[in-house]
Amino acid sequence: MHFSYFVQQKLKLASALIIILVLVLVNNRWENKNINELGETFGSVYKDRLVVENYIFKLASATHEKKYLLTQYTVKQSSEIKNEIASINNEIDFLLKDYQTTYLTVGEQKVFKKLLKNNNQLRVIEENPEFEIAQLNSLYNKNIILLNKLSKIQMKEGEALYNNSRSIVTSNASLSYLELGLLIILGLISQALIFNSKSIRGNFTKDKNNLPLN
Repeated sequence: MHFSYFVQQKLKLASALIIILVLVLVNNRWENKNINELGETFGSVYKDRLVVENYIFKLASATHEKKYLLTQYTVKQSSEIKNEIASINNEIDFLLKDYQTTYLTVGEQKVFKKLLKNNNQLRVIEENPEFEIAQLNSLYNKNIILLNKLSKIQMKEGEALYNNSRSIVTSNASLSYLELGLLIILGLISQALIFNSKSIRGNFTKDKNNLPLN
């Protein structure tokens, strides 16, 4: 009866050991998932937000440069200004193309479409800028407003990614403490199994030695 009791206790400890091992493995998988998500978040911050903010800055600079060229009609020839505007437009085309390859939120897509439409209107009028200086200035100002809206979206999305990364780090810290606790329990259960094994062997030997001789 004594031997049977210890076997039952050992089986309970072994079952607990298996459960702890499973929990540690699940916890480890969850931590790996969080680490991968954190890597993706940082990648998105750089690729879809910081790089895009650089595109916006360059587009705004190009727009301001074209606005400045409109003030030069008194000192420059019309053909020269047109060539400079055409050169800036080539740069803008590359920037817009690169911008479209990044991840765009729903709100960002709406503003970006308006920006493309505004740029198409600009291209038509820029064929003869000397006759439509006031309208060009109005469209350039609209471009800058749209670019400012896109910049604000980058800030908002960047803040959301930052908060998400903080949440992942906090979650991982909690999981690490949980894993540490599980490993401590695992060690205690292992010690208990070793102690029980010695007790079973000792008691079994004692019972064997106390058996009556025939």
